[in-house]
Amino acid sequence: MRELRAHLLSAGCYRHHELASWAKLGILLAVLGGVIAGTILGPWWVALLLVPVGSVAAAAAAMLGHEGSHRSFSPSPRRNAILNHIAFPLLGGLGALYWRHKHDNAHHGHPNVEATDPDIELWPMVSSAQAHERCGPKRRWFQRHLQGYAFWPLTLFLPMMMRIASVRHLLNAKRKDAAWFADAACLAVHYAAWIVVPTFFFGFLSTMAFYIALWAGVGILLALVFAPAHMGLPVILDQNNDWVHQLETTRNLKLPRVLRWFFIGLDYQVEHHLFPKIPHQELPRACAVVEAWCAKHGFPHMEIGYGDAVVDVTRFIRDAWKTPALSGQAVRQAAA
Repeated sequence: MRELRAHLLSAGCYRHHELASWAKLGILLAVLGGVIAGTILGPWWVALLLVPVGSVAAAAAAMLGHEGSHRSFSPSPRRNAILNHIAFPLLGGLGALYWRHKHDNAHHGHPNVEATDPDIELWPMVSSAQAHERCGPKRRWFQRHLQGYAFWPLTLFLPMMMRIASVRHLLNAKRKDAAWFADAACLAVHYAAWIVVPTFFFGFLSTMAFYIALWAGVGILLALVFAPAHMGLPVILDQNNDWVHQLETTRNLKLPRVLRWFFIGLDYQVEHHLFPKIPHQELPRACAVVEAWCAKHGFPHMEIGYGDAVVDVTRFIRDAWKTPALSGQAVRQAAA
């Protein structure tokens, strides 16, 4: 890994593009502001056209917040934190501390590890036969008969579920430091700005209808970004604690050029998992270096077309309840 990191450094893959990223965030927030204004000023049916556009802008902004959490957005820790709090608790109502715990630590440290990686679990579904056996009879019936149809619709509830988990994470925190208070304050402002204040002007039902519809759209978009990179690859019982595990459980996505702008580099999941501090603008360059290095040394470097990946995720979810998770050693031997 030291050799590979040296190649990436010499290729300039760690250069930050902070100004361009701030500009991208500004564009996305302007689009979201236009959606809100159009919904307020236009007839009701205009909202049906605008809300999906707002969901795309909000989801892409969240992906920029994801960069701030990984500290790949800026060389400044303070500006990384500022972006992270703007995009997550302030804009999206998703706790920065919860995201760091759930995504940066649990998911990145243990991708596709059964009962450890939260990104391959969406209650009441499961990702392996072992998890299925641990469930009660009602959940097992659901998993056998409905899980394959329910996954994508249930992702509409992802933002709500993560907001609830964010509040619980704050309430259960033993340490109330500056990061805790910043997170709590931003979450309070989020709910005040998105729900409390608009309710006085537009009524509770209209406010909640817009809020729920916009963020439900973000939920399915987030699933369409994150799930295809991992779901469909082996679920592992006991991971090999080395960086090769990242290569065995992660794949890149071939995207049309127009979609790449909105993915904020997350079509290059292999490079992102190996080197999460590489800015998203440099991930295509990093991919060329990593792919050549993996080919030279005989390591896997997986890539799949985006449409095929979405189909693969759907099939994986349909059959996950009867598909055993494998040991890390078995996965590695099968690939050898």
